[in-house]
Amino acid sequence: MARSNRLALVSSAKAPLWRGLDYGPAVVVLSPSATRPRELPDAWRPLEQLYQVAWCAVPPQAGGAGSLDRLEDVLETLADRATRTQVVAHTALTEVACRVVAEFPEIVRGLVLVGQGRVREETGVPTTVIAVPGDHVGPGSLARPDVVADIAEVLAAGERRIRTRPRLAGVLGLAVASDTPGGIAVGG
Repeated sequence: MARSNRLALVSSAKAPLWRGLDYGPAVVVLSPSATRPRELPDAWRPLEQLYQVAWCAVPPQAGGAGSLDRLEDVLETLADRATRTQVVAHTALTEVACRVVAEFPEIVRGLVLVGQGRVREETGVPTTVIAVPGDHVGPGSLARPDVVADIAEVLAAGERRIRTRPRLAGVLGLAVASDTPGGIAVGG
């Protein structure tokens, strides 16, 4: 029996949407949707100037292996480049987001959850929940300008925290070690 040499193609509606910087800090957005948008929502456009943005559609009922495989590919690409990354997810995907943080602790520096609810488990990184009124919860809440403004503030605070940690460590006479939780180790 002859083997097929055809490559399996991923529909562009299911492939992650990459926008923004070619290199530099990254934001991985987990949207509870079966398909991703053709372009980033307008409210996200200013963030393209500051970050690599990977918008990933993850159906909430998905143990959906295909969606999670593509998400893992995104994070492996960022890990290969040692790119500091922050994850933004709808609360419908809290379990997936926590799994991402646990699997990629070397690059994930923060988690932002949008919607209603709380994180029931320790994530190991600074975690912020941006509450959205019940009548506005849904995949579209990640695109709302007011919510994106709050996300941008949290991301900027995370970047400031990351950048000041090495300077603070130097002032305190500490060695900076990227393989320690929090990135600072006592010693020198």
